[in-house]
Amino acid sequence: MKCCKMAALSRLIGPILILTILILQAGSAAATVVPRIENSAEPAQGVHTVELEELWRVGGEDDEENIFGIVNRALVDEDNNIFLLDSQLAQVSVYSPDGELIKILGHEGEGPGEFRSPTDMCFLPDGNLGVVQAFPGKVIKLAMDGTPAGTWELGDPTSGGFFIMRALKSEGGLVVAGGTEQRVDQASGKISRRNFVGSLAEDGSLAHTYSEKEHILDLGNLKLDELEIIESPDRRYDVSLKGKTVMAIPRYGYEVSVFDSAGQLERVFTRQYESWKRDERALTMWQNIFETIERTQAPGAPIHIEEYQPDVEFLRVASDGSIWVLTSRAMWDSPEGIFTSYDVFSPDGVYQKKLDIVCEGDSRKDFLFFAGDDLAFVVTGFWDAALSQFGGAGDQDDGEEPEPMAVICYRIK
Repeated sequence: MKCCKMAALSRLIGPILILTILILQAGSAAATVVPRIENSAEPAQGVHTVELEELWRVGGEDDEENIFGIVNRALVDEDNNIFLLDSQLAQVSVYSPDGELIKILGHEGEGPGEFRSPTDMCFLPDGNLGVVQAFPGKVIKLAMDGTPAGTWELGDPTSGGFFIMRALKSEGGLVVAGGTEQRVDQASGKISRRNFVGSLAEDGSLAHTYSEKEHILDLGNLKLDELEIIESPDRRYDVSLKGKTVMAIPRYGYEVSVFDSAGQLERVFTRQYESWKRDERALTMWQNIFETIERTQAPGAPIHIEEYQPDVEFLRVASDGSIWVLTSRAMWDSPEGIFTSYDVFSPDGVYQKKLDIVCEGDSRKDFLFFAGDDLAFVVTGFWDAALSQFGGAGDQDDGEEPEPMAVICYRIK
């Protein structure tokens, strides 16, 4: 029972360049030198406004044909078809460049080509679509016509260990996954958890680990600490066309690391940034999430929630190698008229410009995804829908049902 209890719990988110120093990595006679680039708070090329041009939208109150649960990922293939992953409906909806529904890939279940609660997806080097199932962690491979194309199993439950998967990215022939490896010691009642981000070999096994952090959960004295239960860089990384993994590992400090395909650290860059203190809305959201976990999975367990959001919330690598970083302040506290903002760094880590993104919507309720360099998608009602999975009511405090989720496709001008 202890194992099942914890398994359920674990399923659950210038002069700008002011100094360049070299850090000596100890441990060998020929020490490895890693460049470290420290940027000021202001971008070298200033602030630019990017207006998004709406192309089409699907879903919403007046669309009875396109129904969404929670859309949490968007991809664009070589023919400009759009793939939308729905974690609640457990399917991938494929739309034409004009917004017409072409087909549905996958569905909920445990058979070939089926999955439950998918958390991410990517196009794999072999030409198939890889969909991540959170628990038990595995990658379900689908051909472009929806035919099952195999499965990458992670972990072996019979040996007392299993994986919880949350992220999967692939570019330049490299596949990088993020999640948690967990092992249960029945005798001691303790669980060893290892949060990691690492590349996968051709058979789906872990090849190189870029980041990992281990901690122990004691079921006899369980504490619901955000830093232990949720905190991980597996939502703060991306893979470039050159097969480099770019990742913000620490929660605080605005530090981004760049690794080569073999997992070797190439460079680190930072920028001056004041951590964003959670406002009442953010604190209430996280309180609701953890209270639901406590009530349903760990009754009586004390709760610890961080006072600040992670400095880096998300990042992406564009096809030109530039690195786009979404900060906590830009995500949670954008000024009126600006949906959100991204810090844009050169591939070498120099803070070049800040992009203020303008489009319809409210970042406190909706979320924006990029798909390739030309398209962006706003998912309306994203945060309320996500919070509802944890028993929270979001901003819907009038007892009414929230409006159906819509997906708006924009061209990036």
